[in-house]
Amino acid sequence: MEKLADYFKVLSEPNRLLVLGVLKNGEHNVSAVVEKTGLSQALVSKHLRLLTIAGLVKRMPEGSLVFYKVVDKRVFKLMTQANKLTLSAHQQQLDVLNLSL
Repeated sequence: MEKLADYFKVLSEPNRLLVLGVLKNGEHNVSAVVEKTGLSQALVSKHLRLLTIAGLVKRMPEGSLVFYKVVDKRVFKLMTQANKLTLSAHQQQLDVLNLSL
């Protein structure tokens, strides 16, 4: 269970999810991720490093550039399912609040 918790910890940071979202459309280098996210180069590099260490992203050097790609696209299905669950939980919270008013 600890490895599963660690996996979810990696996915618990909004900027990392943003970086993954950019990589959903294919491999990109740091500059492209910076441009598409608006995050700083240092922050993007940090998140890509953590995603690589976690095994979610693969680093691919090409000459003087390094490109990154998602190792297993099923992570996007997981993210979609998690988003649906959070929306459902949020709706249930609203329903409970409306009943108590």
